[in-house]
Amino acid sequence: MPPMRTASLTEQPGEREIASFAPLVHRPLVIAGNGPSAAVPPQHRLPADPVVFRMNWFFLESHYHFGSHVDAWFFSVPNQTLEETLAQEIRSGRYTVDRLLSPMQLPSGRDGDGWGNQLLDVDVVQQDHWAVVARHPRLARRFMSRPGLPTTGLQALGFALAVGFREVYLSGIDLYESAEARYGYTVTDQVAAALTAKDITPGYESAHSIDTDLAFLQACLTEFPDARVHNLSESVNLSVYLGTAPEQVEGPDLAAGSTAHLGEPKDRVVATLAGAPGADPVVVTAPRDRRLWQEVDGRRCAYVTVVSGNYHHGARALAGSLRRVSDVPLLALATADADRVALAASDIHVIDVPEIRNPNTSQRFQQRFQHTYTKLNVFRLDFLDRLVYLDSDTVVRKNIDELFAGHGFAAAPDSGFDRASSREFNSGVLALEPSHAQFCRMLDALAATPSRDGGDQGFLNSFLDTWEALPVEYNTTKRVFAHHPALYTDADVKVLHYVGNKPWDPLRDPAHDRYAELDRDWLDCLEAWELRELVTDLRAVASAQAREDAGLQVSGGSSLSPFRQAQKLNAKRRFAQAEEVLRDAWRTKEATPAELRELARALRAQGRHSEAVATLRTAARLAPESMAVTRELQAARARAVVQTLRRLNAKVVGRG
Repeated sequence: MPPMRTASLTEQPGEREIASFAPLVHRPLVIAGNGPSAAVPPQHRLPADPVVFRMNWFFLESHYHFGSHVDAWFFSVPNQTLEETLAQEIRSGRYTVDRLLSPMQLPSGRDGDGWGNQLLDVDVVQQDHWAVVARHPRLARRFMSRPGLPTTGLQALGFALAVGFREVYLSGIDLYESAEARYGYTVTDQVAAALTAKDITPGYESAHSIDTDLAFLQACLTEFPDARVHNLSESVNLSVYLGTAPEQVEGPDLAAGSTAHLGEPKDRVVATLAGAPGADPVVVTAPRDRRLWQEVDGRRCAYVTVVSGNYHHGARALAGSLRRVSDVPLLALATADADRVALAASDIHVIDVPEIRNPNTSQRFQQRFQHTYTKLNVFRLDFLDRLVYLDSDTVVRKNIDELFAGHGFAAAPDSGFDRASSREFNSGVLALEPSHAQFCRMLDALAATPSRDGGDQGFLNSFLDTWEALPVEYNTTKRVFAHHPALYTDADVKVLHYVGNKPWDPLRDPAHDRYAELDRDWLDCLEAWELRELVTDLRAVASAQAREDAGLQVSGGSSLSPFRQAQKLNAKRRFAQAEEVLRDAWRTKEATPAELRELARALRAQGRHSEAVATLRTAARLAPESMAVTRELQAARARAVVQTLRRLNAKVVGRG
């Protein structure tokens, strides 16, 4: 859609809107409000295949009471959650909406709004229904009264008659007469947080009144005496002026027409995953027409990933890469902190799963891996016959549907800093047959099964006795590109795994990034609007970081842990400050392996390689099983030797 609604000052107000609706006005129109009666529309009194007007939060309905297609959506009060949720409903395919009717510009054209245009990349025509009402003084006068405006449903009626509709049915416009309920749907907690008390309390709010609505209704009937307006709402007051519409006897009714998905539930239960000790049951639902699997050789198959925190950016790139090479759907297992709105907007189906943590928490494990046990939920998806799991920091470069043809558990050998070895597999790409029994055995074994790295990869390698080795092309980590370039053949890579720092990580130093070429390929997997949202998120992080830095300078303190402070300072190349933060912290606490690694990085950057070696030796004593610490210690020793040799050589040259 255009970035904002525009109309030349030489045009008459409403001309564009009248022209837009001209092809529709010969059909009957249903104006569907959100009152309690909207949940049970009398379909036998509504005509077949009508034009449909909806308004405000209509998409909170549990069923498609008036179908899934909306010819025009009306709203008159700015609300960020309202606008972004509608965009999500459209992007995810739950509804198709042709036009947006509002007297206001969207946020890009509204002064004082603290949010951007949520519908910037949604294909909806933006129009102004007040511009049409303004052409009729009898109607416009009612927009200038106190205590307020006609409510949105009556505004839609005035607009409809003014553009030329003559057979109109009002349904779900109950004029807030119910003392028990205001709406015909349940207001979710997320929506309630975006509203005020007056918006969810039965009865009229102070900005409107029933007298204003009835006066506007009278004005409409007087202005357009040839119109037939039928009342199908549960409103005593409307019935005084309109009566009740008769049953459809001259033609088919709404139920007999072709209205898309009429009366269907918006979500259907696909499967219920049984619970287990430490893992609650999971109800898997899906919207209409959503495929959660595709049959491959008679088996139900799907790609699966796990998303938490800001990893929706990674999942978006993964989904974009998959769409280029495969028709098999991608499912996202989401933890409580995942951005479900972002995932749904990218047409990624979300299944909420409980978080599973490593019960053997210890300072010697990498904290960032302790939550990755949530990945074990993939083993319980037994409504699938076979699945291919992909970490949300991977992208698929070639079709890998052949992995659905196998049997048993398959993974690629781990590689990166070290060359691929048959001793351990990398858990970023897995092919398997889900089994609730195996999932339960895994949960039972959590406490007694060691994990080398504290995460799911260490656990799975300890738990599983056998595994089929896939070629490394199915899980090529980006570190092979940097550390073993002779073994990296770009044309052969099927799945590229962005281990370590992520392409969407705002703390990286671009001037010293050896993976810029691969990151560019990752960015190409995003849609243009997804890339804009990534930029917006990165700006927000940068802004928050700037405020935090200003707070540090003013107060000398921070709510971040010493490790996080040092990590951020190292990323900004403020190595001496990182060292100072850590050494100050250790005056009152013991150093952790992660903190020692950050200190070693700061020391190396300052050219103090021997001190870095001593620091990493301490970290290795605290975390003897950490391969990352071992690798960094080996690299630090090599740098220290090189530095020593250079100094000796300089002395020899000086003596000569």
